[in-house]
Amino acid sequence: MHVFRLPCVLAALAILPALASAQVSASAIAAAQEPTLAALVDGAVRRSPLARTLDGRLDESQAARDLSASWLAGAPILGLARRSDSWTDQRGRRESELSVSAPVWLPRQQATRAALADAGTGEVVAHIAWARLEIAGQVRRLLWETAAAREVQAEQEDHLHHLEQLAADVQRRVAAGDLARTDALLAQQEVLAARSDVAAAKLRSADTQARFRLLTGLAAPANPAPEPLVDDAVPAPVRQLAAQATEQRARAAVAAASAQPGAAPTVALSVRQERDGALAAHDRSIGFALSIPLAGTLRNRPAEAAASTQLAAASAELAQAQDQAAQALTLAREQLTQARLSLDDAEQRAAAMLEHTRLIGIAFHAGERGLAELLRSHVVTHAAQVAVRQQRIAVGQAHASLNQALGVLP
Repeated sequence: MHVFRLPCVLAALAILPALASAQVSASAIAAAQEPTLAALVDGAVRRSPLARTLDGRLDESQAARDLSASWLAGAPILGLARRSDSWTDQRGRRESELSVSAPVWLPRQQATRAALADAGTGEVVAHIAWARLEIAGQVRRLLWETAAAREVQAEQEDHLHHLEQLAADVQRRVAAGDLARTDALLAQQEVLAARSDVAAAKLRSADTQARFRLLTGLAAPANPAPEPLVDDAVPAPVRQLAAQATEQRARAAVAAASAQPGAAPTVALSVRQERDGALAAHDRSIGFALSIPLAGTLRNRPAEAAASTQLAAASAELAQAQDQAAQALTLAREQLTQARLSLDDAEQRAAAMLEHTRLIGIAFHAGERGLAELLRSHVVTHAAQVAVRQQRIAVGQAHASLNQALGVLP
């Protein structure tokens, strides 16, 4: 009989590496099929109303920029006038005039309007980058929130599995007369409580996954890996650049309001044809007209005051953005340090409690410890293992928060 077992064992040993490589390949394929963080952020950007609005504003600013290159301050006006004495003296007098007029910018006005249009385009571009970073922050937070909920569900299910095994073992010992029926009822109570916790964990996990799909349009990765850290890189001040672009546009608006105290002057060109009588020859002439509106500083003060108010608000926002960026970076680095330390402590505590539960289990099966003590040890060990999983999630969240504070886009 031993002679026939040896080839079977050798065949099994030969198959094991192939099975292991197949499992690794399957897991690698599954990991490759999961969307990357960049793909998740792209999906969230496409579904974001703010991003769509900013894209529309970019088209508007580019159209305003093209319009600012024109010297015309408004649409040209085509005029046609005709005068006759047919209804009065009837001497054959006729007069016809064709004119074209248009408001035009003065050189300083045209330059300031072009600068305002350029600043407006720069502001929208900077705010598009900031909006993408803010959306990336939302995706990062919800991604790790979903991962944390999934880990809680997995740990609750694992805890339920252990309690069910323990309850089945207790039931067998009660049937054999080794334990009292009260022990079986206590074990069954713990199983029912664990099932309730599993149901609640599934509901929280489903809620986070639904919110993640609503945000990105994609399913959350099953096991997201912590982002690579680029802490040694120079922080990208995306929000500060957006606030600075807003301030520059406000300054350009102040300059444009100061350069335009009133309406733009109007230039008109006309061609006139007239005849004094029925036998007189036609006289033709060309006319040129220039109309300059007279406006004082009082009429332009509301526009200048509004532009100055925007400038003051933009300057305050820029200062606030700089302070908040520095504080966020400091807090993210401290959060990462504390998350790593807490993970080390949680792993040591979980290892100690796992060994404690193992020893209590041995003593319980030997009849030296009671069921209540074993159940308490299981509960404490379960809490320690949950803490380890949550701290691993916290480390991943800390990586994402630090990259977010550094302005790193996926």
